[in-house]
Amino acid sequence: MPGCDITPSPFLQTLPARRIVNSGFNVSRAQIQFPAIVHRAGRYALALVFVAAATGIALVINPRIGESTASLFFAAVILSAWTGGLGPGLLATACAAFLAGDFYRLNPVGSPGFGWDDWLQAGVFVVVAVLISSLTSLRRRAETALQKSYDELEVRIDERTSELRKSNTLLRDSEERFRLMVEGVADYAIVMLDSKGTVISWNPGANRIFGFSQEEAMGLNGSAFYTPEDAARGKPEAELLDAAQAGRREDEGWRVRGNATRFWANVITSSLWDEAGKLRGFAQITRDVSELRSLEKEVLEISEREQMRIGHDLHDGVGQELTGVALLTQNLRQRLAQQGLPEEAQAARIATLINRALEQARKLARGFSPVELGPQGLETALRDLASKVQATMQRACSLNCRGPLYIADDATALHLFRIAQEAVNNAVRHSKGTHIRIELDTIEGATTLAVHDDGVGMPPAKGRGNGKALGMGVSVMQYRSRMIGGSLELKSSTSGTSVICTCPSMQNHESPTSRRQEAADILSRGAMARLTGR
Repeated sequence: MPGCDITPSPFLQTLPARRIVNSGFNVSRAQIQFPAIVHRAGRYALALVFVAAATGIALVINPRIGESTASLFFAAVILSAWTGGLGPGLLATACAAFLAGDFYRLNPVGSPGFGWDDWLQAGVFVVVAVLISSLTSLRRRAETALQKSYDELEVRIDERTSELRKSNTLLRDSEERFRLMVEGVADYAIVMLDSKGTVISWNPGANRIFGFSQEEAMGLNGSAFYTPEDAARGKPEAELLDAAQAGRREDEGWRVRGNATRFWANVITSSLWDEAGKLRGFAQITRDVSELRSLEKEVLEISEREQMRIGHDLHDGVGQELTGVALLTQNLRQRLAQQGLPEEAQAARIATLINRALEQARKLARGFSPVELGPQGLETALRDLASKVQATMQRACSLNCRGPLYIADDATALHLFRIAQEAVNNAVRHSKGTHIRIELDTIEGATTLAVHDDGVGMPPAKGRGNGKALGMGVSVMQYRSRMIGGSLELKSSTSGTSVICTCPSMQNHESPTSRRQEAADILSRGAMARLTGR
């Protein structure tokens, strides 16, 4: 409308605003919002003012132009309906019809009488005025409703914009904190891999641990950080396959830096899935535990040396002393027998007890320090352990060795013996079972030592714990299994407990090529979702 100050709003540039404008309601906010101070009674009074104004103008110009000025009253009706609504519009219609028909005549000045045609013209005037008043009132209501919808829409847009701004701010802050955390972690290598095992994210900690810069690492396959032997056996692909199937996999083993040096690493691999159940990649957190492993190895070596020293002391010290006492007692018994004294029986009993103590000391010495190791020595030591448990603990204990054994070295054999010794002692003390079974065999390139019992099993709280929660014995067994590059698994139920240690053997009967090809095919096809049921 001319004279109105129309200020463009950002809302008017949006799609909802353009739709409103295109629908025919091309009105401005200033047009819609008539002064709200007009009171209900004031609206009717304003309608009378409009009619009076039309009457005054007609009084002035009607004698001059010599024609009917009834159209002025249409303007008064329109303005009354626009400003006040239907009621004031009808009031203006009635007043205008009365004044136009009675005082100013609808026919031209000087025409004879007020005939039927004048009445018809007056009726048409009233009908048209009522229609104008109604249509104007309806349009005013529509514009009022439009303005209300516009205000509500604008409020909702402001609210959503504010919420979106807050969400974006929170997201930026969260991303910034995550970035700072990832970049600030120097002791852990945080690496993201895609579904094919290719590096797509690399933090400064990975740069420090692996010795690759981000530019060098991006695009490399994850197998580049494994030893050539593990890569040839398909270990990288197999670990990703296991992580995709189980959701998470933890492993300890050798990894390779950029300068080809090796370090012992603890690696946690987690699979990443989107909402549609599609495998998006993997997150790997790697920690260099070479120093920790060295300390653990040193602690175990110190413990092993101390046990061997105790075994030697028992064998060479206490054992020799008991042997000498046994010989003296035997000589004393013989002299008493020659003299026919009754104390000969007591001397014989003392000799028997001393020989029994000597035998126990020798068994303890063999337990602390197995004399012979290697594959055959390990089997012999385990048979002695089973015999000792069966003789001294009154528990059935058996050993089952299947097939040829391929033990890497004497240290591996000693660690396996200590694991079996600890597991058997735990079964004797805590299982309340009647039978303990030791199994030792080589399956698919790995040597497996298992100790089973038929006891009550481990308590649920302990069964879910870590090494510390399970006790020092389990922690030591876990340390020993890591020292030989193996893994330790505990299975417990109400029907018994199994301790299973698996370590690499000298001869590998596994088919690494087929295993690696199978894992690579599965990863490349993205078929993890079908394997895991996702």
